[in-house]
Formats: sequence, structure tokens, C-alpha cells
Amino acid sequence: MARGIYKIINVINNKFYVGSAEDFTRRKRVHWWMLRRGTHANKHLQSAWAKYKEQAFTFVIVEELNEIADILAAENVWLKEHVGKIYCYNIAMDATSPQTGMYGEKNSMFGKTFTHTEDAKARIGAAAKLRIQTEEEKVKRRKSMQGHIVPASVKEKISAKLSGEGNFWYGKQRPDHAEKVSKAVVATDAAGNITTYSSILALREALNIKPPTANRALKSGKVLTRGPYKNWSFKYA
Repeated sequence: MARGIYKIINVINNKFYVGSAEDFTRRKRVHWWMLRRGTHANKHLQSAWAKYKEQAFTFVIVEELNEIADILAAENVWLKEHVGKIYCYNIAMDATSPQTGMYGEKNSMFGKTFTHTEDAKARIGAAAKLRIQTEEEKVKRRKSMQGHIVPASVKEKISAKLSGEGNFWYGKQRPDHAEKVSKAVVATDAAGNITTYSSILALREALNIKPPTANRALKSGKVLTRGPYKNWSFKYA
């Protein structure tokens, strides 16, 4: 399963959104699903999608990382280089805390309700049990989860954009994310005991915790709600 850094590129104006993924295929599927529904958290990317339509966008892998590399720190290298520039759709400057400094309407959760009432949960559950998908709906749903055919002209634009001097890494030395951009991680257990690890790799090896679990906890800043490390939290030192 490939992991690393990807871009969602608008081939019409060469603007892009950059992010990290533990599974490129799954990450693209989630992005496309939200964009097609009009519910993507990044309002700039969503607006561009509405204006230029789906065929103008492509998902491109720009950097693959090995399993020991700190994927969030690697993403931060790209964010700090591009966020705020006219050609970048990204809003957040820090992958480990995407909502930092975003207040009011700039925050993706502005005006949203965080929990349902018990009555609402019961009504949603009852409605879900009664609803049966038709074959037509199933076909439509499967089709929406599949990719689209990219025209040859679009492929040529992508190739030209990512070749030679158009490639971000052209003439540059790639950073060693496993050693140069790793940060110490602080773990707090359910009893409130705090332990500091030299890197995310050291944390995973010491606690035998899977990379997606550790990365999600670090990125969200939330306490784990299930599994052997329920009520634990992790943050960068």
C-alpha cells in the first residue's frame, strides 16, 4: 500500500491542493466523493470544482515515503512552501493542526452542530432500517466511486506540468523525512502519565501502534476512543 504526498491539480490553471495519505487510492476516493457531493472541507477547492467541473482535475502522486517516514512532517514541508501562494488551494499551514488560527467562518466547523440529540439518533436509525436501495441506486453509487476517463490532451498537460522545470523537485535535493523532519512526540495515557518519544517511529515501535492510528491521533489532536490505547492522546512536543 503506497503512502506519501499527492496533489489534486487543476489542469486548466495549474493550481493545486497538496496533502498526505497512508493509502493513495482510498484518499482520492474520499476527496472525489466529497467534491461530487459539494461537501469538501476546503472551500477553495470545492468552488474550483464547481466552476471547472470534474474533468479539469487529476490526482497525482508527487512523493512516495517509506513506512518509517513521518508523513505529517513531510506534508508540512510542502504546506510551508506553498500555502498562501496564489496557485495553492490549501488553507491550513500545519498538517498536525489543520484548524490552527482559523476562527469564525474560516473554520470548516463554523456554524455546524457537533452531536445529534438522542431523539434525532433514534429517528435516523429507524429511517435507515426502512430504506432499501434500488438496483438503479446501487449502480449509480458504484459508478460515483469509480474514476473517469482522462482525455489525451489533459494527460499531455499533466505530463508537461510535472516534467523538467515544471516539477517542484527539479534541481533540488529531496529531504530525508525519516531523519531531518522528525519531531518528538508526547504520549499521555489514560491515567494521565506522560511519556516523550524521540520520533513518531519510536512511539510506534514502543507501543506497537499502527501508523494510521498514530497519524490520525496526531493530526486530529483528539483522544483515542477505542482499542488498546483508549483514552490515550498524542501530540508533537
